[in-house]
Amino acid sequence: MVRFLNKHSFLLILLLITSFISYGFWGCDSGGGGGGNNSTRINGTVLQVIDGPVSDIRVSIFENNRRKQSTRTNQFGEFNLRFKPDFNTVRIEFEGPNYTLSRIISVTRDSDVEFDVILQTSPGAIFVENWAVFQNRIRANGFDEILFDSLEADFNIDGNGNDCISVKGDARVEITARNVTLIDCREGINAENFGFVLLEADEDISVSANRDGIRTNNNTFVRLARTVTPIDNNIFVTSLRENGIRASGSSAVEIDPQNQCTISGAKSAVNQSGTSNVNPGSCTLIDG
Repeated sequence: MVRFLNKHSFLLILLLITSFISYGFWGCDSGGGGGGNNSTRINGTVLQVIDGPVSDIRVSIFENNRRKQSTRTNQFGEFNLRFKPDFNTVRIEFEGPNYTLSRIISVTRDSDVEFDVILQTSPGAIFVENWAVFQNRIRANGFDEILFDSLEADFNIDGNGNDCISVKGDARVEITARNVTLIDCREGINAENFGFVLLEADEDISVSANRDGIRTNNNTFVRLARTVTPIDNNIFVTSLRENGIRASGSSAVEIDPQNQCTISGAKSAVNQSGTSNVNPGSCTLIDG
């Protein structure tokens, strides 16, 4: 017998479908600390304007030359912007009484950003004094692509007891920053089913997990490495209860530090099975 949905049931199903589509578009889950609701929040300060005041500067975010959000600095040069980015980069613009300065910056959803600058009006220049990203845990599925690329920034992911980075099914996560830090993770990086993760830093990469620091399975690839021109790159992967690296299936893990590197696990530094391949480079391996 055919049964027809009543209005209440139809609206409930529609709500669930809409939530599922919205959740999967970028692949970032809210959890740790960050903007939340798939939004980016920039808490910034214009520390100094050479030849001008720091107050009443119009600060705007543009995507595809469309102004997405705008605010003005207070008497201390502070500003706050909250928006949902549709791309991995946006343009931030500072507009004063007789100047307009702008530059492209990398962004991710579900993050809080500290962005402190000095403005030079003539010749026009923006000097970044502090740039720190505090990212919610990242969950990328299907063909999600999450990219961040700026050697001026420190990139921090707080797993809040969950996996810090989780990728599945052809998803890609690529983060290039001055420092990359993953803390309070269940699994630091959990990649499976053709997932790809690349972390690069001029200085430190640090992964701290309760279970496996890096866990890979089924045709996945994870690489932690120095940048092309590193400053003082060191890499640390720590598991408090399990393995520093646990690779299975036909997955591969590659670690390529410039200077110091330590991979440690309460059970073992490296645990391999199947046809997996782990290349720890020059890292010191510490078993529990």
